Amino acid sequence: MENVAHALQIAGFVLIFVLALSISINAFGEARQTAQIILDNTDREYDYTYVEQQTDATTGNLITQRIVRAETIIPSIYKAYKENYKIVFKFKTDNPLAQDGLYRKKISQTETVPIYYIDLEKEVLGSNKRKEYFIEGIIHGSDQLKLKYSSDVIQKWINSNIVLNNYSMYDIIKGRNFVEKLGVYYQEELQPDINTPDANKTKKRVITYEEQ
Repeated sequence: MENVAHALQIAGFVLIFVLALSISINAFGEARQTAQIILDNTDREYDYTYVEQQTDATTGNLITQRIVRAETIIPSIYKAYKENYKIVFKFKTDNPLAQDGLYRKKISQTETVPIYYIDLEKEVLGSNKRKEYFIEGIIHGSDQLKLKYSSDVIQKWINSNIVLNNYSMYDIIKGRNFVEKLGVYYQEELQPDINTPDANKTKKRVITYEEQ
Protein backbone atom coordinates (compact mmCIF):
# COMPACT_ATOMS: atom_id res chain seq x y z
CA MET A 1 0.00 0.00 0.00
CA GLU A 2 2.83 2.34 0.87
CA ASN A 3 4.33 1.86 -2.61
CA VAL A 4 1.00 2.63 -4.26
CA ALA A 5 0.53 5.78 -2.15
CA HIS A 6 4.10 6.87 -2.89
CA ALA A 7 3.58 6.25 -6.62
CA LEU A 8 0.36 8.29 -6.59
CA GLN A 9 2.16 11.09 -4.75
CA ILE A 10 4.94 11.14 -7.36
CA ALA A 11 2.38 11.09 -10.17
CA GLY A 12 0.62 14.05 -8.55
CA PHE A 13 3.86 16.01 -8.32
CA VAL A 14 4.61 15.27 -11.98
CA LEU A 15 1.12 16.37 -12.98
CA ILE A 16 1.51 19.64 -11.02
CA PHE A 17 4.95 20.21 -12.62
CA VAL A 18 3.57 19.63 -16.12
CA LEU A 19 0.63 21.96 -15.40
CA ALA A 20 2.95 24.70 -14.07
CA LEU A 21 5.25 24.27 -17.07
CA SER A 22 2.30 24.57 -19.47
CA ILE A 23 1.10 27.75 -17.74
CA SER A 24 4.61 29.24 -17.90
CA ILE A 25 5.01 28.43 -21.61
CA ASN A 26 1.60 29.91 -22.33
CA ALA A 27 2.45 33.05 -20.32
CA PHE A 28 5.73 33.51 -22.22
CA GLY A 29 3.85 33.05 -25.47
CA GLU A 30 1.32 35.73 -24.52
CA ALA A 31 4.14 38.07 -23.45
CA ARG A 32 5.95 37.55 -26.76
CA GLN A 33 2.76 38.20 -28.72
CA THR A 34 2.05 41.36 -26.71
CA ALA A 35 5.61 42.58 -27.23
CA GLN A 36 5.29 41.96 -30.97
CA ILE A 37 2.04 43.97 -31.11
CA ILE A 38 3.72 46.86 -29.30
CA LEU A 39 6.68 46.74 -31.67
CA ASP A 40 4.40 46.63 -34.70
CA ASN A 41 2.48 49.67 -33.46
CA THR A 42 5.68 51.52 -32.61
CA ASP A 43 7.44 50.76 -35.85
CA ARG A 44 4.93 50.63 -38.69
CA GLU A 45 7.58 49.56 -41.18
CA TYR A 46 5.28 46.97 -42.70
CA ASP A 47 2.78 49.72 -43.62
CA TYR A 48 5.28 51.83 -45.54
CA THR A 49 5.21 51.94 -49.32
CA TYR A 50 8.76 52.37 -50.55
CA VAL A 51 9.52 54.18 -53.78
CA GLU A 52 12.61 54.03 -55.94
CA GLN A 53 16.03 54.85 -54.53
CA GLN A 54 17.85 57.87 -55.86
CA THR A 55 21.42 59.11 -55.73
CA ASP A 56 22.27 62.59 -54.53
CA ALA A 57 23.77 64.50 -57.46
CA THR A 58 26.21 66.38 -55.20
CA THR A 59 27.45 63.75 -52.76
CA GLY A 60 26.70 60.55 -54.67
CA ASN A 61 25.07 59.12 -51.54
CA LEU A 62 22.06 56.84 -51.86
CA ILE A 63 18.77 58.45 -50.85
CA THR A 64 16.01 56.17 -49.61
CA GLN A 65 12.44 57.40 -49.94
CA ARG A 66 9.15 56.09 -48.67
CA ILE A 67 5.51 57.14 -48.52
CA VAL A 68 4.40 58.01 -44.98
CA ARG A 69 1.50 59.64 -43.18
CA ALA A 70 0.89 61.55 -39.96
CA GLU A 71 1.40 58.49 -37.72
CA THR A 72 5.03 58.41 -38.86
CA ILE A 73 5.64 62.16 -39.11
CA ILE A 74 4.41 63.14 -35.63
CA PRO A 75 6.80 60.79 -33.71
CA SER A 76 9.65 62.14 -35.84
CA ILE A 77 8.74 65.67 -34.81
CA TYR A 78 8.75 64.70 -31.13
CA LYS A 79 12.21 63.17 -31.62
CA ALA A 80 13.49 66.39 -33.14
CA TYR A 81 13.97 68.09 -29.79
CA LYS A 82 15.49 65.03 -28.10
CA GLU A 83 17.89 64.18 -30.90
CA ASN A 84 19.85 66.32 -33.32
CA TYR A 85 17.30 66.29 -36.15
CA LYS A 86 16.25 68.85 -38.70
CA ILE A 87 12.84 68.27 -40.26
CA VAL A 88 11.87 70.10 -43.45
CA PHE A 89 8.34 70.23 -44.92
CA LYS A 90 7.27 70.92 -48.50
CA PHE A 91 3.50 71.37 -48.73
CA LYS A 92 1.17 71.46 -51.72
CA THR A 93 -0.29 74.85 -52.54
CA ASP A 94 -3.80 73.86 -51.38
CA ASN A 95 -2.49 73.07 -47.89
CA PRO A 96 -3.01 75.94 -45.38
CA LEU A 97 0.47 75.20 -44.01
CA ALA A 98 1.95 76.16 -47.39
CA GLN A 99 1.04 79.76 -46.60
CA ASP A 100 1.22 79.80 -42.80
CA GLY A 101 4.24 77.53 -42.34
CA LEU A 102 4.71 75.31 -39.31
CA TYR A 103 4.95 78.55 -37.35
CA ARG A 104 5.90 82.16 -38.05
CA LYS A 105 8.91 84.09 -36.86
CA LYS A 106 9.04 87.80 -36.15
CA ILE A 107 11.60 89.76 -38.13
CA SER A 108 10.29 93.09 -36.88
CA GLN A 109 7.58 94.39 -34.58
CA THR A 110 4.99 94.17 -37.36
CA GLU A 111 6.32 91.58 -39.80
CA THR A 112 6.61 87.79 -39.62
CA VAL A 113 7.81 85.13 -42.04
CA PRO A 114 6.58 81.50 -42.31
CA ILE A 115 9.02 78.77 -41.28
CA TYR A 116 8.81 75.36 -42.95
CA TYR A 117 11.36 73.44 -40.91
CA ILE A 118 11.98 72.37 -37.32
CA ASP A 119 15.55 72.90 -36.20
CA LEU A 120 15.85 73.62 -32.50
CA GLU A 121 19.45 74.69 -33.02
CA LYS A 122 18.06 77.76 -34.81
CA GLU A 123 15.67 78.75 -32.01
CA VAL A 124 16.73 80.10 -28.61
CA LEU A 125 14.46 78.02 -26.41
CA GLY A 126 16.74 77.27 -23.48
CA SER A 127 15.29 74.43 -21.43
CA ASN A 128 13.90 71.10 -22.59
CA LYS A 129 10.52 72.16 -21.21
CA ARG A 130 10.40 75.12 -23.56
CA LYS A 131 11.33 72.87 -26.48
CA GLU A 132 8.52 70.49 -25.48
CA TYR A 133 5.98 73.33 -25.41
CA PHE A 134 7.27 74.53 -28.78
CA ILE A 135 6.84 71.09 -30.38
CA GLU A 136 3.39 70.67 -28.84
CA GLY A 137 2.42 74.12 -30.09
CA ILE A 138 3.44 73.22 -33.65
CA ILE A 139 1.57 69.92 -33.63
CA HIS A 140 -1.60 70.92 -31.74
CA GLY A 141 -1.75 74.69 -32.28
CA SER A 142 -1.64 77.56 -29.81
CA ASP A 143 -5.35 77.29 -28.93
CA GLN A 144 -4.96 73.72 -27.66
CA LEU A 145 -1.71 74.62 -25.93
CA LYS A 146 -3.44 77.38 -23.96
CA LEU A 147 -6.28 75.03 -22.98
CA LYS A 148 -3.87 72.35 -21.81
CA TYR A 149 -1.64 74.70 -19.83
CA SER A 150 -2.32 78.38 -19.24
CA SER A 151 -2.99 81.34 -21.49
CA ASP A 152 0.45 82.86 -20.94
CA VAL A 153 2.43 79.69 -21.61
CA ILE A 154 3.52 80.85 -25.06
CA GLN A 155 4.78 84.21 -23.86
CA LYS A 156 6.32 82.74 -20.72
CA TRP A 157 7.91 79.56 -22.00
CA ILE A 158 8.37 79.96 -25.74
CA ASN A 159 10.58 82.50 -27.46
CA SER A 160 8.56 85.70 -27.90
CA ASN A 161 9.72 85.94 -31.54
CA ILE A 162 7.79 82.76 -32.36
CA VAL A 163 4.15 82.97 -33.49
CA LEU A 164 2.33 79.62 -33.47
CA ASN A 165 -0.64 78.76 -35.68
CA ASN A 166 -3.99 78.65 -33.89
CA TYR A 167 -5.03 75.40 -35.56
CA SER A 168 -3.65 71.87 -35.25
CA MET A 169 -1.01 70.78 -37.74
CA TYR A 170 -2.00 67.16 -37.12
CA ASP A 171 -5.60 67.85 -38.21
CA ILE A 172 -4.27 69.27 -41.47
CA ILE A 173 -1.80 66.52 -42.42
CA LYS A 174 -3.72 63.42 -41.28
CA GLY A 175 -4.88 61.44 -44.27
CA ARG A 176 -2.35 63.11 -46.58
CA ASN A 177 0.61 61.29 -48.13
CA PHE A 178 4.17 62.53 -47.87
CA VAL A 179 7.42 61.29 -49.39
CA GLU A 180 10.00 60.96 -46.64
CA LYS A 181 13.62 61.57 -47.65
CA LEU A 182 16.54 61.01 -45.31
CA GLY A 183 19.83 62.84 -45.45
CA VAL A 184 22.84 63.76 -43.32
CA TYR A 185 25.13 66.78 -43.22
CA TYR A 186 27.79 68.21 -40.92
CA GLN A 187 26.81 71.39 -39.08
CA GLU A 188 30.32 72.82 -39.41
CA GLU A 189 30.03 72.73 -43.21
CA LEU A 190 27.58 75.64 -42.96
CA GLN A 191 30.36 77.73 -41.40
CA PRO A 192 33.18 77.60 -43.97
CA ASP A 193 35.40 79.96 -41.96
CA ILE A 194 35.71 77.39 -39.18
CA ASN A 195 38.23 74.63 -39.82
CA THR A 196 37.06 71.66 -37.78
CA PRO A 197 38.73 68.23 -38.07
CA ASP A 198 36.41 65.59 -39.54
CA ALA A 199 36.58 63.57 -36.32
CA ASN A 200 35.16 66.52 -34.35
CA LYS A 201 32.39 67.46 -36.75
CA THR A 202 28.76 67.22 -35.62
CA LYS A 203 26.64 65.00 -37.83
CA LYS A 204 23.04 66.11 -38.25
CA ARG A 205 20.20 64.09 -39.74
CA VAL A 206 17.77 65.84 -42.06
CA ILE A 207 14.31 64.43 -42.72
CA THR A 208 12.34 65.99 -45.55
CA TYR A 209 8.60 65.43 -45.95
CA GLU A 210 7.23 66.38 -49.36
CA GLU A 211 3.46 66.31 -49.73
CA GLN A 212 2.09 64.28 -52.63
